[in-house]
Amino acid sequence: MPFSRIRPTRRTCLESTLTLALCASLNPACATSRMGEAEVRLQDGQPCFTLSAKEAARGPTFRLQAVLISDTSTRPVDRVWSVMLDQQRLPTLSPDSCVAYGQTPEGATSKPTPVPELQSGKVYQVHLNTRSSDASDPTRGQVGKFCFTPDGANGRKLIVLKPGSREWIDEVCR
Repeated sequence: MPFSRIRPTRRTCLESTLTLALCASLNPACATSRMGEAEVRLQDGQPCFTLSAKEAARGPTFRLQAVLISDTSTRPVDRVWSVMLDQQRLPTLSPDSCVAYGQTPEGATSKPTPVPELQSGKVYQVHLNTRSSDASDPTRGQVGKFCFTPDGANGRKLIVLKPGSREWIDEVCR
């Protein structure tokens, strides 16, 4: 049986090219999600996680659904601690309030127990899973990175990594 090859016609090529051009032009119009900045600060010797002032100034209010802390120095990345909030009573997140590492808000569940101690020199990532009051807002959460460095006699200093910085990208604690 002889092998026959069907060659595309000029019309088929034109239709394919137009279809690809249409798909490419529609791609930017599709909804995309974004990650905002989380703020990490020290409270009673532990990191505390909240919405950055920059994110709060954007306008919509955010309801906190969960907080996830991961150790980015391990491969694969290891979840260190997480807290899931009661979906019926989601608190509003603002720069004035925060969720402290290891503290479980009323009606929430956290894992693991006991809460592991955060180690100096390791880079940790916090992910705040939030829901915006504005349905058109593409923000799907806030993220931040931080670490601790030794600071004197058994003390430690919180270092917050700036998004886009060399430390953030390389996940290095300096």
